[in-house]
Amino acid sequence: MSLDMQQRDRLLSWTERHLLDRQALEAVASEGQLVPGTREWRQLLDRVLAGTGVLLVALGVVFFFAWNWDELPRFGKFALAASVLSGFAGTAMLSAYRSVLQRTALLGCCVATGALLALIGQTYHTGADIWQLFAVWALLMLPWAWLSGSVACWGLWWGVANLALLRFFSASMWFGLFAGFSGHEALLIIAVANLSALGLFELAGRRLLGHGGRGLHRLCALAGLTALLLGGMIGWWQAPFEPLLIGFALAVLLGVPLYRWRRLDLPILALLLFGLIALASAGVFKVLMEHEGFFAFNAIGLFVVVSSALASLWLHRIYRSARE
Repeated sequence: MSLDMQQRDRLLSWTERHLLDRQALEAVASEGQLVPGTREWRQLLDRVLAGTGVLLVALGVVFFFAWNWDELPRFGKFALAASVLSGFAGTAMLSAYRSVLQRTALLGCCVATGALLALIGQTYHTGADIWQLFAVWALLMLPWAWLSGSVACWGLWWGVANLALLRFFSASMWFGLFAGFSGHEALLIIAVANLSALGLFELAGRRLLGHGGRGLHRLCALAGLTALLLGGMIGWWQAPFEPLLIGFALAVLLGVPLYRWRRLDLPILALLLFGLIALASAGVFKVLMEHEGFFAFNAIGLFVVVSSALASLWLHRIYRSARE
């Protein structure tokens, strides 16, 4: 019997906490390996070599273009870019379904698709805004990502789709400047898009990703909750942002029971709790800002320290109970 990583980690944790004695651990180890076996090392080596191969091919194409760019004719550039895309697609077709090689080749298809779109825009001077490039790239990546069932492909799609949204709103990632849309509308759309993606991965994650990993779920939750939190904190002072404040409160009311009792996920639960503390702290600051002096600022600090400590203790208790 082969033990997976989570089972090994749980057994070793029980041993460290003296919940499992050495004899019991040796009895379990006699039936299942506590260290990775040959098959698991081969799978890891396959992934590393496949990823390295795709990276080297991509770097080779980039360096070739960079060195010979001015000398290549227009159709030569397109032929080379299309050949790379076709090569990755052909490799994916000839590989076993959702094997390491197929997933790596489909990731190459995702990257090559974006490079080909960028080449088209640069060669023909289409005048399209950068958000349109990212939007079309995300749209064309969907079949590759769906076929791959790979976190890498879906993660790239998530990143490109969010870049398209940010550029569509003419947003600066650091300063939050919006043009064409008001700030609260942009933040609300970004939040709804990411939380909708989170819901999709929750409902069909195993079908889309091929396993029960939670990394992409947490990225969607981080982006969606951050947009709601930023808008909610502004909502204490500006009325147009109040829907985001209410939206974050609803996310906490729905998310805490879901990720505590229905589908335990400590990182998302921590995002909800500490985001609620930040939002509540902004509200406390608004109430006390009229009372300048020692008491007001220390009351805010005391609230943050006490609430953060209580949330941390609760999360740690959940973590310990889950490991047991």
